Amino acid sequence: MRLVTWIITATLVVCGSLSSAHALQSATDLFEKARKDAIMYRRVALYSEALALDAGLAEALKERGILYYYQGKLQEAYDDLTAYLEKGGEDIRGFLYRALVSVKREDWANALADLNRACALDPKRSDVLSHRAVVLSKLGRSAEAEKDAAAVLALHDDPAAMARALTVRGNIYADRGNVFSAREDLRRAASLDPTLGVFGTWGDILSPEQASRIGLLGLIVLPAFLIFRIRLPKPTRKDPPASR
Repeated sequence: MRLVTWIITATLVVCGSLSSAHALQSATDLFEKARKDAIMYRRVALYSEALALDAGLAEALKERGILYYYQGKLQEAYDDLTAYLEKGGEDIRGFLYRALVSVKREDWANALADLNRACALDPKRSDVLSHRAVVLSKLGRSAEAEKDAAAVLALHDDPAAMARALTVRGNIYADRGNVFSAREDLRRAASLDPTLGVFGTWGDILSPEQASRIGLLGLIVLPAFLIFRIRLPKPTRKDPPASR
């Protein structure tokens, strides 16, 4: 009888171990599948499935949190990124994207705290420095913002970060009444920002943000013309009235 009991117990333990190992493997497989998927909502669904199988899969929390940020789900993004960081994830992207959630909420103090942590991990990361320059300028700490902007421009390794830094510095110059320098920095920002394209030449008329919106509208309208072959009506010639 003891032998039968021992065999049953051993079988249950082995089956339980195999089941746990299978679940963990399945969670890992789902995580890897999510990383390779190009569709955002499918990636979120796959990360959620992986976390349902293995709640301790911290990387899935981080990646899902970042995707939530891009979907505009700020609370979900904040919760996932916070859970990831609380699990000991010392990762620049974790701090950066939680800071960006705070920026969207105009919670400048918390944004700055996370950006400082990200900078501590890599003091020469342009995207972090440029976002910190924005936050510092919002807090009225212009000298520090200008310093971060100068550091980004010295690194010269990320056009989007450089455009952000130039915009910050241009606004600081404008506040000081240095109109010429402000205009030059905003013009350079418009030419560097990859979302602006040909609208960079309008840097003396439009702010980079305004030009970006026009550029986005162009990206929406142009395919419509190409796909649906929208054509403008041909001009009609009006003959002059007959003389009497």
